[in-house]
Amino acid sequence: MERANKFSCVIIGSGTLPILCAEILLSSGHEICSIISSDAEVKRWTKERKIPHVEASANLAELLSRQPFDYLFSIVNEHILREDVLKLPRKVAINYHDSLLPRYAGTHATSWALMNGETVHGVTWHLMTNVVDAGDVLKQECVEIAEDDTALTLNMKCYEAAITSFAQLVAELEAGSVVARKQNLDDRAFFA
Repeated sequence: MERANKFSCVIIGSGTLPILCAEILLSSGHEICSIISSDAEVKRWTKERKIPHVEASANLAELLSRQPFDYLFSIVNEHILREDVLKLPRKVAINYHDSLLPRYAGTHATSWALMNGETVHGVTWHLMTNVVDAGDVLKQECVEIAEDDTALTLNMKCYEAAITSFAQLVAELEAGSVVARKQNLDDRAFFA
């Protein structure tokens, strides 16, 4: 059965999480216009799936402006995207972050949460703005931190939560039912 609300997207990121998210998009019937990554595993996957691959570069906005697309998904992306890139999607640019924003914005969020003795952590999918990790929250999923968790095991919990919550987010984008909520930036903690 064909879905009525198919959309097109571009993914930027590295590692296996963008690949698994891309598989969710493809299995839902959505179009991936290109994947931007310098990661060898991502490049291999795009070649196997015959999806256009683009290297991250200074002229990224020019490269991506050649084919219109609805959503930009930034998934484990180490680059801060310029405003001209964030304006390219017809709808919005969405970022994955491995914390419950506004807490632990920035880098190494799981390590900071462990060092601070947190008992709950999680992941966030949020709108991208010109302020890093400060956009409206679209989806969050909590994970419990066990006493024996390490950065590796907590990252694995976040990885699983990212996959689950991304599938939910895609379904909400299809249905037009996603609800954005503002972050309380008074509670923001940023780790550069």
